[in-house]
Amino acid sequence: MVKGASMSQGDFVKINSKDEVEKRLPFLLSRLENWDYANPLAIKFEAYQNPRSLSQNAMAHIWYRQIAVEMAKKGHVIKHDKPEKVWKLWLKRRFIGVYTVNIGKEIIEDQIKSTKDLKKGEMAYYLDQVYHWATKQGVMLSVPHESEYAALQNQQEN
Repeated sequence: MVKGASMSQGDFVKINSKDEVEKRLPFLLSRLENWDYANPLAIKFEAYQNPRSLSQNAMAHIWYRQIAVEMAKKGHVIKHDKPEKVWKLWLKRRFIGVYTVNIGKEIIEDQIKSTKDLKKGEMAYYLDQVYHWATKQGVMLSVPHESEYAALQNQQEN
């Protein structure tokens, strides 16, 4: 489990080698014993995938700024001290979606999903969607040659 993460449905335990299995067993047993079985428990074994990379995240923020500038030139002016934040929210809502939170009887709808939990492939797909959307709007986004995104694009083309 990630240090500082809460124990909830959706916890995960990363095990890097057979030697670590025995070290993780006490935690796993504790989780199994303390699970609230009002909700069934599913255990799924799968290969670990790194979450989105810092390179992907940094490029997304560059793109949000470029989109804000270029769309303002096209007449889509946003009255906010940081229009790139508004574009970020709009793009995430459009391409990643929203969710609802229930707090007792209170319902908070349309919470915009975050990119922080996306895996690298999912983040690459999101970036592709943003890139293609921007292109259709006549906004040419920069893709640094040394970026992870450029490397993934080159892999797909070859």
